[in-house]
Amino acid sequence: MITLINAIEVSPLAYAKYPPEDYELPSAEEYPDPEEWHEKWEESASKLNFNFKPIEKGSPLVDIENIDDGNLQMIIEGRLADRDPDDPDGGEFMLAFDGGLVLKQDNQVHIHPNCCGDMSDIQNWKNIFENKTSEWALLWIGHPWVLYKRENGIISFSEYTESNAEDLKDIKITVEIEETELRTQLDTAIQRQFDFKNRLLMMLTGMRIENAENISKMLSGM
Repeated sequence: MITLINAIEVSPLAYAKYPPEDYELPSAEEYPDPEEWHEKWEESASKLNFNFKPIEKGSPLVDIENIDDGNLQMIIEGRLADRDPDDPDGGEFMLAFDGGLVLKQDNQVHIHPNCCGDMSDIQNWKNIFENKTSEWALLWIGHPWVLYKRENGIISFSEYTESNAEDLKDIKITVEIEETELRTQLDTAIQRQFDFKNRLLMMLTGMRIENAENISKMLSGM
């Protein structure tokens, strides 16, 4: 059984209301063991009143459905504080939250968003079903990315790579999924992300933020 999770990347210090020097997040260099890194991450998050857990140990990604209103408002305020009012657009343009879709099969994470991936990449997952060929194609989820192909009702995904399909002689498949199952999960994920956009809109409106509708669309990637 597979599951698609809508996740955003959360760095507790990015949304802290206290001076950054008061807290310190663990680095991979200091704590190369995922279990130990996870414990240190939770320790830092707990000091900032964050009460959610990453999708897996060693990951900064958090399921959007596990973020309560108090923490979500803190995250929104952090993003709004990053706006530059001197920008030509008046600081209204905002990138989507870092993150994207996480693919789990039998409780094991097989695909997760990487560096430069964000919530708008859900469109790239939708494009899988518009690809009519059975050739390997790139699925952008940040870098490194993965490759996929559709064949005989099955969608196969490769291991992470920073190469195009034509540059690889041997593509290793890490997970295979029935097309109908992935489509069903993706439809659910799309609806969940729309609901998240509406949740952002409600909170931005309550905070009396101008252009709340546009900001909610940009942040949610919808």
